[in-house]
Amino acid sequence: MGRVEAGRCVLRAAPRRGRPAAGEILYVGDRLDNDIRPALALGIQTAVLRRGPWGHILRGDTAARLLGEDCEALCLFQLETLAELPSRVAEYNAR
Repeated sequence: MGRVEAGRCVLRAAPRRGRPAAGEILYVGDRLDNDIRPALALGIQTAVLRRGPWGHILRGDTAARLLGEDCEALCLFQLETLAELPSRVAEYNAR
């Protein structure tokens, strides 16, 4: 797996380059404000990785108050570690 810090322009361009549609992409981010919210706004499915200070500060009511909605609740997955991701995706795809 690679790791890329995606800016908004990358998020907007990804679905347009003849690659998967926005609904077929899973964006994994650790910041609700900088990662998850922009991806959700573009119709991209998301998984939030709860790490670092912002992974614990921007949660639940605090996130809703500061961001206008609880973006974490809108994520397909809420992860404590990246190691969880493969099995969570496999379970989801098996449904």
